[in-house]
Amino acid sequence: MKIGFDLISDLCLSPEENFNWENKSTSLMCIIAGNISNDMRTVKQTLGHLSRFYQGIFYTPGFLEYENCANVDHRTEELLELCSGLPNVALLFQHVVIVDGIAILGCNGWSLPFTDKIDNLEDDKETARYEDVVYLKRSMDKLQKHLDVKKIVMVTHAVPNKQLYFGEQPKFIEDQINLDYCLDFDSEKKVCTWAFGSYEKIVDTTLHDINYVNNPYNKSQPYWAKRVNVEI
Repeated sequence: MKIGFDLISDLCLSPEENFNWENKSTSLMCIIAGNISNDMRTVKQTLGHLSRFYQGIFYTPGFLEYENCANVDHRTEELLELCSGLPNVALLFQHVVIVDGIAILGCNGWSLPFTDKIDNLEDDKETARYEDVVYLKRSMDKLQKHLDVKKIVMVTHAVPNKQLYFGEQPKFIEDQINLDYCLDFDSEKKVCTWAFGSYEKIVDTTLHDINYVNNPYNKSQPYWAKRVNVEI
């Protein structure tokens, strides 16, 4: 049995932009790998709009959603409250979703440098990245023993490892531990797909039997979801 997900990321919408997803969905479920907007009203409107076309939306925020905030934790609480009020939307923060034997495990990952507007959150960002790495490791370990989980789909806004920059990795990640460190704890080899954002080039490649895929908008027209199939 194959289960499909539509993958979207890096919309980077401003409040003035018109975003219309009418007749563009190809699956019953959608993964959003971050960077909807730095405006919370636009984030809410976009997620609400998308929820009309999907039975399930699994969303991890990107660094853009934290751009205008004074505190990472406070903004996360705001996003949690925002998503809880929308139908069919699940925020992947300290929360694993299981659908038809597939566990969807996600986090931000915090690998991108902050813009000048959010340099004051540098310490918060480092703490948040460490917490995400630990969360992925612990969750991966637990999911190995979960009898209902046959496959795992990873979702991060950050690029999971340096290889996926294909020799063009920025200097700021040189000293960072790869997010795919958690794969060391995938003893049952349940991880089949890793969806990510924050990288402007299209990636759809397989490394060590795992499909790494992204689908950045980058204001390209026309923009379509990328369908990701998972076979159970």
